Amino acid sequence: MTKHSAERLARQVAQAAGTFEHLLLGRAPTSVTVVAHDGWMVVSLHESFSTVERRLAADEQGSDRVRDFHQYLFDRSLDSLVGHVRRSTGVTLQGAIAHVDTATGSVLKTFTTASAVDLFLLGRGLPALGVPVNDHRHATAPQRAEMAGGNGAARR
Repeated sequence: MTKHSAERLARQVAQAAGTFEHLLLGRAPTSVTVVAHDGWMVVSLHESFSTVERRLAADEQGSDRVRDFHQYLFDRSLDSLVGHVRRSTGVTLQGAIAHVDTATGSVLKTFTTASAVDLFLLGRGLPALGVPVNDHRHATAPQRAEMAGGNGAARR
């Protein structure tokens, strides 16, 4: 696989995962990050809480409800997400983990083509490392073609 085709596949996986999350929650993820190397791939989706979820998470009982809600969504939608990404890109995601952080108001979902995922929380105050989801992802086909210079690929 050439570098160009690997980058294109990574963009397709990011778009498929981001689109699925948008359909599931009614809002796009804050960022989708894909790292690929030598036949493996890791996909991370970062979501911010809605205004209502932030208010609920302000106390311990509400925080537990928000955490349980996002874990429930993750558990119940995982097979559908994996199927959507496989149908859209041919990539099969196997390992998956979700981390709901009620203190920061965010959800991190991580998937890999390997059979397991390890998640290490590095602490607070680190800069955002993800790439923001591009606005063109929700554009119509003619708008996407126009933004991409006519070839369907994202411009940078």
